[in-house]
Amino acid sequence: MTENYCSNCGEPLKENAVVCSDCGKPVPKQSPVCETKESERIRKKQRRKIHAEQVSPRDMPKNKENQSKSAFFALVLSFLFTGLGQVYNGRFWKGIGFMIAVPVGMIFLIVPGLAIWIWNMYDAYAEAEKINRGEQPYKEPTVWEIIGFIAIPFVIIFAFVFISFFFFAIAAV
Repeated sequence: MTENYCSNCGEPLKENAVVCSDCGKPVPKQSPVCETKESERIRKKQRRKIHAEQVSPRDMPKNKENQSKSAFFALVLSFLFTGLGQVYNGRFWKGIGFMIAVPVGMIFLIVPGLAIWIWNMYDAYAEAEKINRGEQPYKEPTVWEIIGFIAIPFVIIFAFVFISFFFFAIAAV
């Protein structure tokens, strides 16, 4: 016996079915027709269209409008201010990590700080490229992440000045 397929979703229909058990569309009364290779190909194509939500991210278009990142811009941002390229790529905490790691590396020795700074620029560039290829999810930074990233250095400097003033005031007494 040959199988009939739903004209709406492409699912195989049960014998003498009145409605499709998958999509619920009424089945037109017709005599069973032998399936050819062409009708099998059309049925598979219909299934792919209907079950599009099951498509992997790699099969989706990579560069939708407003869904790509400029790798060069990410590199320049990281050059100008450590970690800012990562924030631009939507990786706030990674940017914070670089923003803290470079000065700490500079305090211990200049070479580790410079190496982390160069790595920071490469990482921002490479991550933007991965986002554009669809290997990493696109994430737009929130306004609060940008404000927080800009405010954190000021908070750290203020805390350092306050603590230094406090210790100098105690030492003077």
